Amino acid sequence: MRRIAVTPVRVAGAALIVVASAMAISAIVALLDGGGGAEGLFWSAVITVSVGTGLFFGSNVSPSADSALAFASVAWSWIAVSLAGALPFLLTGVIPWVRLDDALFESVSGFTCSGSTILSDFGLVPQGLLFFRSMTQWLGGMGLVVLAVAVLPALGIGGLELIASEAPGPTADRLSLRVRDTARRLWLLYGAVTCVVALVLFSVGMSVFDAVTHAFTTVSTGGYSPHAESIAHFDSFPIELVLIVGMLYSGANFSLHWHALTQGIGAYRRVSEIRWYFSLIAGVFAMLLWINHGELEWLQNLRESLFYAVSLGSNTGFGNSNYILWMPAAHVTLLVLMLVGGMSGSTAGGMKVLRLQVIFRYSFRELLRARHPNAIIPIRMGSTTIEEQVAAKVVGFVLLYLGLIVAGGIALSGLGVDPVTAFSGSVSAIGNVGPALGEAGPTSNYLVFPRAGRVVLMALMALGRLEVFPAMLMLVASTRGIAQLRRRQRLTHSTFSH
Repeated sequence: MRRIAVTPVRVAGAALIVVASAMAISAIVALLDGGGGAEGLFWSAVITVSVGTGLFFGSNVSPSADSALAFASVAWSWIAVSLAGALPFLLTGVIPWVRLDDALFESVSGFTCSGSTILSDFGLVPQGLLFFRSMTQWLGGMGLVVLAVAVLPALGIGGLELIASEAPGPTADRLSLRVRDTARRLWLLYGAVTCVVALVLFSVGMSVFDAVTHAFTTVSTGGYSPHAESIAHFDSFPIELVLIVGMLYSGANFSLHWHALTQGIGAYRRVSEIRWYFSLIAGVFAMLLWINHGELEWLQNLRESLFYAVSLGSNTGFGNSNYILWMPAAHVTLLVLMLVGGMSGSTAGGMKVLRLQVIFRYSFRELLRARHPNAIIPIRMGSTTIEEQVAAKVVGFVLLYLGLIVAGGIALSGLGVDPVTAFSGSVSAIGNVGPALGEAGPTSNYLVFPRAGRVVLMALMALGRLEVFPAMLMLVASTRGIAQLRRRQRLTHSTFSH
């Protein structure tokens, strides 16, 4: 059989095989539960593995590889798994085929770890499907391609670019000289943390099903819950404390966690980003306490302010109350958290704390240069000097990121959504948070947006998870690939003509 040398096709095939495995596991959960949905999940797995196997074994890795091709491979694999992830919702009958876009929205929200949902009556959703829904976030958290590099050596692609494009944030850290070993170590740590969170949640009162599904969505900072009330369903402070620790840990850099395990806890002290990360969350927590002190009873204020400072500071999106009832000043404070997100190299969304650091130091440097125009002032972060090219790229990213938020907010407002819901929904979608403000609060769902509005939100969620520049590189690589294919076809046609 002749294979086509297209790396994105091979990577997408590997990703679909992984997703099919998740569907098969979820079908087993549905059978054990006896609540239905097993047949739909089984056929979803069959269809997905068939397509994935065909793509994987029908293609080879391209002979030449660069960053654009790596980013395109990741982006197209996300599109493939998002389409496949809609099948279980349709084949189980939870979402009818006439609402295909809603099934796609739930899938995109899952794989991008956004946590936005269009489901309302969770009692009618089979447990197996809810398990798969949580697994989409767990797979999306560390990245399907990182998993593929770790467990599918036949992928045959070398280079850190795939991991760099999967791990959210401006940098990727090599933990080993071999890329495959780096991927395996990241997933080993990710899986181990998930098991620990699940065991501790079970020990403080959750059922096995709830403990596992919430562990999936805590460590991935996704925020999906099998209950419509989210964490408020349990009304348990011990459970909330476990989730707070899990969200804080997962919102930090996983490469840094690995270094801390292998080199000692001193590895944390050498990175300024983690100090900014904790300082930002602590500052918002203190501000929320102050804003809500006259509105909530002091213990309730402490509990809810801490939970939401961590939940939205890590861009997880779990809810233990309805913060829409808080003061407007608290809403603005929460919006800042949604905008920034967690650390680079974490499973969190948002702009990332590292970029906030660079912007802050860049702005401070420009203020000094306004006073001393001829001075040469480097941008420093600890003992590291940031190159001008890197700083310019960060500034460009932030401006583009904010521009997309404004464009999304305007588009949603034009579709009839009130401005608060529209612009906060835009921030939440591109930051992969989940809940927003206005009508899209933590106790609501995204059916408050019109169908066309949910398409806009899906695009923002994908751009936020893939990051803006890699998504653009996907288009560059795809356009280049089509042009090369046409050139080969013309050469072949010309050869046969002569």
